[in-house]
Amino acid sequence: MTHKLMLILVLFVGLIAAVCVAGDKSEASFPLFAFDNYMVAGDYKQSQVRADTLKELGFDGMGTSGTNLVEQTEIFEKAGLKLISTYIGLDLDADQKYDANLIKAIKQLKGKGTILWFFVRGKKFKPASADGDAAAVKAIRELADAAHDSGLKIALYPHAGFYVETFADSVRIAKKVNRRNVGGSFNLCHWLKVDGDIDYRPILKESLPYLFVVSISGAETGDTKKMGWDKLIQTLDKGSFDNYKLLKYLKDIGYKGPVGLQGYSIKGDPKQNLANSMKAWRKINEKLSETKDGKK
Repeated sequence: MTHKLMLILVLFVGLIAAVCVAGDKSEASFPLFAFDNYMVAGDYKQSQVRADTLKELGFDGMGTSGTNLVEQTEIFEKAGLKLISTYIGLDLDADQKYDANLIKAIKQLKGKGTILWFFVRGKKFKPASADGDAAAVKAIRELADAAHDSGLKIALYPHAGFYVETFADSVRIAKKVNRRNVGGSFNLCHWLKVDGDIDYRPILKESLPYLFVVSISGAETGDTKKMGWDKLIQTLDKGSFDNYKLLKYLKDIGYKGPVGLQGYSIKGDPKQNLANSMKAWRKINEKLSETKDGKK
């Protein structure tokens, strides 16, 4: 074999490999990110280690927490990843209802596309009631206007026991805020904990314009309201809940937003847990790709 022929062969093999890698990336139905609570032990608390790990395993980014985001953003961007969301609190009981540094953080995130993911709580108001909506709407509108200037979206995070407890709560308040960059989110573990193992399809379809983020995990089925988080939050390869069915339905109705993997309280090695979840994710996407437009 001549030197020229060998060079052509090497280039051809390299091109095929690049196409395959790109193909693997594009085959995913939704951008996939891991919650930072997958990585809370030892060196995994470091942003660089987190970025390197997620890059190696094939994630699109991470969902972080708080408002101190400049260094994290730079590290993830250098790795070719995104901080897809940041988890922030809104306290309806307080005079200052959100972190005083938040407006500054929103300006720093201009053009980054990070979703501001708010959990909303307050002891003065009963969870899932509408009693605190006026206070919530006022604060969120202030933030929505600042976020709009930076090209950012706000999503409300349903959390069991909090004021915004259900997906329906997040959508109700988003409608009252009446800003195009404000929506809700569907969090599987909290859905199972509060609403139970019931048909999620009607509300997902009805509320699709307000669905900005989805989070999933391996989870059990049955009387899920009585289950602990260890049953409702597992790596994606575990549990009897059919995440393929959920993701297929989301694809069928036209959801195109990101999907996050919830990792709260999962025990074991963080990298291995993430690898197990990624393996399950790829199997789900292989199955989804066998159908046209997500439909049989």
